[in-house]
Amino acid sequence: MSLAFVPRKLAKKTATGSKAAALPEAKPAVSAPAADTSAKGKEKAPAGPSAEECATLFCLALSDYALWADSDLRMKLSGSSEEATYISLNYLLHHSSVLQPLLGIPQTLLVKHLRTHLSDVLDFRMLVATPQPWFNRSGATSSQTTGGGYEVRLKTWDPASSPIYSKLDWEKRAVYVENVPIHYRSIPMLVKFLVALLPAKDESTPFHERTSRIQHIFLPPHYQDKPGDLPHFKGFAVVTFLQEIDAQHVLESWPWETQGTSSFSTSSSTANSKLLSDNSSEALKEAAKFGFRSTSKSNWEALRAEYLLYRQQLIEEINAHQDNSLPEPSHGQAGGLAPKAPSAETAPVLKRPLKAEAGMNNMRHSPPQEGPTNSKESDITLDSPYPYGCLVFIKNIHYETNKTTLKTLFGKALSGESERLKGGGIDYVDFNKGMDTCYLRLSTPECASVLSSHFDSTPTVQATGLDDTGTPSSGGKDMKPIHVEVVMGTREEVYWQKVPEKIRRGAVEKAVQLQSGRGGSSSKPSVGDDTKEEGRSKKRRRK
Repeated sequence: MSLAFVPRKLAKKTATGSKAAALPEAKPAVSAPAADTSAKGKEKAPAGPSAEECATLFCLALSDYALWADSDLRMKLSGSSEEATYISLNYLLHHSSVLQPLLGIPQTLLVKHLRTHLSDVLDFRMLVATPQPWFNRSGATSSQTTGGGYEVRLKTWDPASSPIYSKLDWEKRAVYVENVPIHYRSIPMLVKFLVALLPAKDESTPFHERTSRIQHIFLPPHYQDKPGDLPHFKGFAVVTFLQEIDAQHVLESWPWETQGTSSFSTSSSTANSKLLSDNSSEALKEAAKFGFRSTSKSNWEALRAEYLLYRQQLIEEINAHQDNSLPEPSHGQAGGLAPKAPSAETAPVLKRPLKAEAGMNNMRHSPPQEGPTNSKESDITLDSPYPYGCLVFIKNIHYETNKTTLKTLFGKALSGESERLKGGGIDYVDFNKGMDTCYLRLSTPECASVLSSHFDSTPTVQATGLDDTGTPSSGGKDMKPIHVEVVMGTREEVYWQKVPEKIRRGAVEKAVQLQSGRGGSSSKPSVGDDTKEEGRSKKRRRK
């Protein structure tokens, strides 16, 4: 009788194999966190310009206007032979300001994008760079020293047959546009937006022919921009068209005076609906929604010059009244003198010219308008730009005081009239350390009147920097009593122009609520920054 023989090593291998076979079942659980880790990692870098946007920028960089304005570029492209008309792509990217957004794109990818849309206009060829020796320690690559990369030339451009325009011709084709829809606020998207607003051509029209209807886009720089900085798109630009008829079409369809309306938004839109593509219909809707409008460049320059002259006159008027005011000594303050603020009666009032009003949107820095000279002349409503009569200017406070002490000191003067003031009080103390003057923003004009009357009838001095109750004035010359002046007129408006819009809105809403008897919250964050400072001090006390 024989028994089956099972080798011991074979049995171990089977057991080991069974354990190994069970291992793959646990692999999905191990690989899952790896997927989560990749999902929770750093976000992908935002995609660069698309192929269409790259092609649009190159159309602007090599347009007829660009070649007319840039003599160096025109000379490089107008060679006697085809070989001489090639220019370095690297030179073009660094030379043309409109191509600055494309500097970070590899030239291989950029050429691929351009061949997709501009193969009928541009011709490219690759350059092979000379290898650098191993002992080159300068750190420069071959593409930076001996060339390399690509060269480009214009296939269809002929200097002899190209139209010759003068500066006056281009000025007639220049149009100032503003209130551009938000998602079109880049140079490539603005070109696409304007082309959609122009009379439609055949759908088979090449990309370059459609895009070249826009020759140049100029973004007016901010006055604080440094020379050489690329201006940011703020919703307005000066656009130069290839054909004067296209410029006239935009001026007539989106006129300056009737903002938000156009010939396409009326009954004529039905007649033209068959000629409009989906992009055109979307552009028309967005243009009407955002109030897109236009005017000629010459008219815009006239409005801009008128506005700048008005702003300079206003600054000179204010400075003249401040210089003519008598200085008063400041106790312990560096310099020993503090300028006296002009009163409401002597504050300069400069009326804004009617024509300049249309140009205010161009500069995006509107000067203050003429405000009411008396709070009784204009009641505070929800449409008011700021709460009239709620600002006071205070002099002769102690130079070592602080905001908390000042708020307590002047708050006690209002506490006796709480029923009359209907819960109103001090919203914000505008004070800088080391000064003996400050501004107070109050909830209602009644608060300002009560505060001014209190210190006029009760001469009070602030003996020390921490004096939050006030000391009766002895009439001596060493310390002058606190003087409270209700600020009105142009000075009041100039002050509120520097306050953020959100805070101004909150102050107006609170004043309207208190005057209507509904009450208001003095701790509303939009009214001022005192609530934030009080919150910080409370947290410190809890510690």
